[in-house]
Amino acid sequence: MKDTLSLGSAAATWAGGFYLRHFVLVFGLSLIPTLQRFAVVRWDLPPAVSITTEVLVALVRILLVALAVRLMVLECGFPAPEAWARLKFGLDARRIAFWGQWALLAVAFATFDLVPNVLIATVVPESGRELVTAWLVAVKNPTIIAFTVLWMVGIARTLIIDPDPALDDQTTSTGGSMR
Repeated sequence: MKDTLSLGSAAATWAGGFYLRHFVLVFGLSLIPTLQRFAVVRWDLPPAVSITTEVLVALVRILLVALAVRLMVLECGFPAPEAWARLKFGLDARRIAFWGQWALLAVAFATFDLVPNVLIATVVPESGRELVTAWLVAVKNPTIIAFTVLWMVGIARTLIIDPDPALDDQTTSTGGSMR
């Protein structure tokens, strides 16, 4: 559990820093899903427009992931093949901590998606639910959703940078390098 929280914390810290360092990129790309989600929830758009803009949102999110991964690999300072090898080693060495991230993601989903939706359904009068929901999904896109994407990339980064913390402990106790 300690390694799960450590991995999640390191990934979240990196994600926050990445967001700030690349604010224009992350926020700018997030504006497309923001506007699309607001419009789809708020107004009755023709199906062709809804479907086309959903495809656009998916492409923008893929672009965000691709750019974040590319910048992360460059920031790590490892050539791509070495970064990939270190990631695979980290996934093997920290398998439980990696899968624990999905439990943390489930908690985040419950906190930032399910709870607000229940509150809207129970607290907001029916006449205002559509507008409040539209604003909620608009706000979540450049904040929670973008941060979650970066957090997932941050998990990979942490596994690349520190694939096996047990080696660090051994290195410290023996005074030598295990890598």
